Amino acid sequence: MADESQTLRYVNWRELFPFTHLFRSFRVAIHPSKLFLGLVLVLALYGGGRVMDAAWFRAYDASYNEIDLFTGYKWGQERGRSFDAIREDLRQANLNQYASRLKAARIVTDDQAAMDAAQHSKHFSDLEDRIIWSRNDAIKAADDRLDNDLKQANNLANKIDRDRRIREVQDQHDSAIRQAQEQTKVEIENLASIAPRPIFDSFMDYEARQFHYVIENAVSWNWLNGLTTRGASEAAAFTRGNPLESDQLGAVAMAYARPASVVQAVSNFAVVGPGWLIRYHLLYFVIYACWFLLIWAIFGGAIARIAAVHVARDEKISVRQALRFSTSKVLSFIFAPVIPLIIILFVGVLVAIGGLLIYIPWGIGPIIVGIFFFLALLAGFVMTLVVVGTAGGFNLMYPTIAVEGSDSFDAISRSFSYIFARPWRMIFYTIVSLVYGALTFIFCRYFVYIMLGLTHFFVGWWLGFRPGRYWPEIWPPVSDQNLAYHIVFPALSFPEQVAAVLISIWVYILLGLLAGYVVSFYFSSNTIIYFLMRREVDATEMDDVYLEETDDDFGETAAAASAPSVETVTTQTTTTTVVTGSADTGSVQPPPAEPGGTNSGA
Repeated sequence: MADESQTLRYVNWRELFPFTHLFRSFRVAIHPSKLFLGLVLVLALYGGGRVMDAAWFRAYDASYNEIDLFTGYKWGQERGRSFDAIREDLRQANLNQYASRLKAARIVTDDQAAMDAAQHSKHFSDLEDRIIWSRNDAIKAADDRLDNDLKQANNLANKIDRDRRIREVQDQHDSAIRQAQEQTKVEIENLASIAPRPIFDSFMDYEARQFHYVIENAVSWNWLNGLTTRGASEAAAFTRGNPLESDQLGAVAMAYARPASVVQAVSNFAVVGPGWLIRYHLLYFVIYACWFLLIWAIFGGAIARIAAVHVARDEKISVRQALRFSTSKVLSFIFAPVIPLIIILFVGVLVAIGGLLIYIPWGIGPIIVGIFFFLALLAGFVMTLVVVGTAGGFNLMYPTIAVEGSDSFDAISRSFSYIFARPWRMIFYTIVSLVYGALTFIFCRYFVYIMLGLTHFFVGWWLGFRPGRYWPEIWPPVSDQNLAYHIVFPALSFPEQVAAVLISIWVYILLGLLAGYVVSFYFSSNTIIYFLMRREVDATEMDDVYLEETDDDFGETAAAASAPSVETVTTQTTTTTVVTGSADTGSVQPPPAEPGGTNSGA
């Protein structure tokens, strides 16, 4: 009797649990070509913002912590004053403090001249120089005390007491040096807090912090917690109209700008921050948004294209091929997220025009508006659908173009279709991707942190005297909370300033690669989500991807050998080999044998 028992030898987990495809995101995102494109994207966006800050009018710069206060105002429950009034009070308070410092340092003596200088942040370097001079005096005094104390210690007869006293003196000297340097850093930061801050610098610092809070709260699983209560009482008093001191304002701002949940951090990142930029720096926002869309379309589209081919065929196209694809589809990439916004704006303008009917005289206008108000509600329904579809399907638009080789209208159609057809599946995939991405980012970030920390320690291990003393100023110690740092140039000599700049270039390239990984993971994970949603809704296999190149164009694919009678046809999915047969019988005929040989192709 035959043995009817069966043994389970293999389980295809990806077929059983499709979401496990998302765990490929790290391997796909970490590929050098995508990291390189991500680095170029980050540098282009950062460089564009810095150029705009340099060219922008200083009188329109932001106040220090202004965007954080705006966040607190938006999340606050009590609003006794408008934020415009709060913003103006903060600006005026900073100008008064800046002018007072100028007069106290006797840089400017006239009150009106001091206020004019404060409005344009003039003489900032002079105020920094005063702080550095005080630091140098403190260091010189510490050196003089060290010399005197060492002379007295060397006069001690007992060797044990002498050695102990020398160590104490040296420890006291090192402590005095560190204290002077830390005090200088604090005073310069306080000076910067009352000076206007460039718009891009303020915005990007805020967005980077919110991104960090998204990761932090996702890993700790704080998805829907309430806003942190730190500084809530002070904020309530502030919004009711009671004035606060500048240090209290900073505490309130930081309390409200540090959300305690993923939802609030994402809201700050995607709504509050851009909302502040649109509300108070509209022209700046429009110009930078155009630059952002162009860079995002070219390099983001290229990353999505590489990820699409990598996920579908497990093959890697070159950076040149990816850029050729993205530039050929650049208008589609740009307009995919813009067209829904244009639709919302167009419908909103129609509703606004309809609202003007209320001005029809003789009391007819309000009645007409009331009769046809259902049309306004219908328009609101349409706008809401577009908003929900855009917010939910935005992450699928670029992958759609990259996978299908289509245009912006197909990207909008498919993303809307998938989000409305399987909303909970989309939410689930997004949450899995976010948590997994947070874990991989933390791993990469701590890898970079350890790398920088070890480099910093061993480079400065044997440094002494002046190089050792100013090494923390050339490259400040690495912090696990913030890998970026600020160089206090007035504290360094010219050669040390050059060294600090060169070191910062290499360090920030490394940090740019870390940011490039975030960009690469974003496109890679959303490309996989698109494949999963397409298979769920359209029943299309994950290896179906648009290919405009032949196999010979792929760097890691060997050229396929073809027989004389074999015709190669390239489709959107793969390269298919079609063996031609007799037209009369419809049967497939083998290729003819070579003369003198045997036909083994049957």
